[in-house]
Amino acid sequence: MRAPRIFHLAQVCVDITLHIDHLPERGGDVFASNNGISVGGGFNVLYAIRQMRAPVSYMGAIGSGPMADIARNGLKLIDVDTPGAVIADVDTGFSIAMTEPNGERTFVSTRGAETMAPPDSYEKIALVDGDVVYISGYSFVHKSNAEALRRFIRKNTGHFSGHIVFDSSPVIADVSDENLEMLKVLKPIWSVNEREARILCRRFNLSIEGETDEDRCAILARFLSAPVIIRVGADGAWYGDGSAGGKVIARHIPAYPTTVIDTNGAGDTHAGVLCASLLQGRNLIDGLKLANCAAGLSISQFGPATCPSRETIEKSVSQH
Repeated sequence: MRAPRIFHLAQVCVDITLHIDHLPERGGDVFASNNGISVGGGFNVLYAIRQMRAPVSYMGAIGSGPMADIARNGLKLIDVDTPGAVIADVDTGFSIAMTEPNGERTFVSTRGAETMAPPDSYEKIALVDGDVVYISGYSFVHKSNAEALRRFIRKNTGHFSGHIVFDSSPVIADVSDENLEMLKVLKPIWSVNEREARILCRRFNLSIEGETDEDRCAILARFLSAPVIIRVGADGAWYGDGSAGGKVIARHIPAYPTTVIDTNGAGDTHAGVLCASLLQGRNLIDGLKLANCAAGLSISQFGPATCPSRETIEKSVSQH
């Protein structure tokens, strides 16, 4: 029997990052003050996991071409296992991330080999008790990847004693009702930001006038009968656990105080540290404290993959 590990069932692409004073008007042009090319997308989650020194396998597809080479080399550099499919004659996709002075970022992305995982990619994974599985909402907007996830869900619903973390992502509004229903049955830990929480409440007809993030967290956790995390930026996170049934009271987990330089990758850092913390035996509350701290520290630096070391995170949490 192998030791538990994390399985990453999302997409690694390449980030082209641009720092700009403002977005150009339609038909206009602006010059970037800074730029870079790095592995991105799901890589940022993997980087955070490795910064916590947790073992992880990237199960997504990788292409063949210059972007794929950047992705493959980046994963090798942080010692991430890559047993997923290799797609011949299709390069890995890339995303252009434009960051403004207030830290807000805007993306334009392409679809490459990472969106073409064969349908049987994930059902072949032999999970053991204690494993942690990371799923992204982005996977559900790619036809082949969505089918691979549906097969994984059908195989493992009710047959897995570990943690599944679902990071809803900015495209949650585009995830079909069918896929949301399958996720509900799987009962993962739902990790969402404020916008995504509002979208889910509307999708499930749960919205009420005047509700707060605290209300939404409790409402969603009770409806989903699962743990729900709502990340609220500088205010930290709300956490509610509906898995035991009955009334749910949302608990506030404060943020780590920091100076915002670049928010690109903050949510990925949060997800990666949370997954690693769960694998290492921490409960969700302690994992959230570490994840909040890591996300706060990461946005005080430029770049998408800026999760600090495990020692830095743990020391900062103890001091804070």
